[in-house]
Amino acid sequence: MIKIKVSLLIIALLLLSLLAWIPSSYAQSFDQNYLNWKAEQQVWDDRIQAPKSVKRAVSPVQAQPVSSTNKISLNQASVDQLQQLQGVGLKKAQAIVAYRQKQGPFKTIDELQQVRGIGPAIFAKNKTRLGL
Repeated sequence: MIKIKVSLLIIALLLLSLLAWIPSSYAQSFDQNYLNWKAEQQVWDDRIQAPKSVKRAVSPVQAQPVSSTNKISLNQASVDQLQQLQGVGLKKAQAIVAYRQKQGPFKTIDELQQVRGIGPAIFAKNKTRLGL
């Protein structure tokens, strides 16, 4: 009789330990599945929220591509034409036009460096393509 009670007690303890182990194992599996799902969602979100390319507004007069022989006139170029310079985007091109309107025509191409955002590096890259 005592052997049966001890055997039942051992079986009961084994069942209790098994029941205690199953939920923790399930919880670990659930946590790992959640982390995998979250990582996949982050990749998807990053792909969706990637910045779209900004399209430039097209002016009525189409800008002509600049070849090595064509120079861009600082005093006559449109915003679109100025954007063809290396390192010059929409904002810098607009700043060049605004400077030209406020200060008058450029007297030398070196004066371009007085425009905010145009430093020696950008000027050096484009020096051979600039004209008055």
